[in-house]
Amino acid sequence: MASLVSPGNSKLTRLQNGTTYNSVLIESKQDKPYVLFLHGFPSSSYDWRHQIYFFSKLGYGVLAPDLLGYGGTDKPTGLECYKLKQMSEDINGLLDCHHITKVIAIGHDWGSFLLSRLANFHPERILAYVFLDVGYKPPSGNFNVDIINELTQREFGYPMFGYWHFFNSSGAAEIMTTQIESSTALIYPADPNAVKEHVCPLGAVQKFYQDEITGPLPNWMSKSEMENHKQIFSPENGGYRGGLNWYKAHMANLNADDDKNIPSDRLQTDKPALLLVCTNDCVAIPSMQEEDMRAFASDVTVESLDCGHWIQLEKANEVNEMVTSFIEKRLLTG
Repeated sequence: MASLVSPGNSKLTRLQNGTTYNSVLIESKQDKPYVLFLHGFPSSSYDWRHQIYFFSKLGYGVLAPDLLGYGGTDKPTGLECYKLKQMSEDINGLLDCHHITKVIAIGHDWGSFLLSRLANFHPERILAYVFLDVGYKPPSGNFNVDIINELTQREFGYPMFGYWHFFNSSGAAEIMTTQIESSTALIYPADPNAVKEHVCPLGAVQKFYQDEITGPLPNWMSKSEMENHKQIFSPENGGYRGGLNWYKAHMANLNADDDKNIPSDRLQTDKPALLLVCTNDCVAIPSMQEEDMRAFASDVTVESLDCGHWIQLEKANEVNEMVTSFIEKRLLTG
């Protein structure tokens, strides 16, 4: 939530389509470029706090929106609003509203999916790409989670997306919001390997909530930071419903027609790209992320960090240093 990250730089912006976005907006200094941060699930601009502080101190401009359904941004109930092409148009409009021509774009988790579509529909806005944990995602056409689970069961010994069925269920938002202690234990596990037991198998998330499992904080998150997460996803702020709509829209194949209409020359880029993979994420498997990235970007650098899914939090200093080095070498010198 932008108001929690940097209250003095929290901006509400009403787009031409009537949607209001809440963002952290910090002006650039010394003619340095802007960095656009696109978060994932269940998150908000608050989970970019370490990067926002770091890059703004170096003089980079920062635009970190609470994405649709999150934080201080609108939370429509209609799934059509959560189509990736529509949300990429929102981001394009947000850049226009703030007179930002081009950005270095950084995505994590679902933010990487959104960045992928921004690359397909508005590549002219991007100076360079940074994908954290989840790499570029090519247009998928008709999405079938059961086929993915069958394939990953054979390949890796477990269904990678077993949790998607729970997230797509009608009662998921209420369960996750009312059982917030279990939700935070599920989302931010102290041991990232617990995901393979409690998230990936079919029915595992339902059992997690039925058993009312809770757990300790990971060592990279303070108690006050966790309390802020609970505030962001409190019933008063809409809970987890908006974020879950990203899954529901994708499982309803609302992105299929838009994906099919992406021109073939928009499916690859020669702009500099960086992928930072997480060795301990059993969902975003590094080899799979790298394969997709290399098919997309001809000029790509791939680095790995020994961490779980929340790379920008668990390895904040390393991420900041690696991204800064990439930007300085590929964009600001020569």
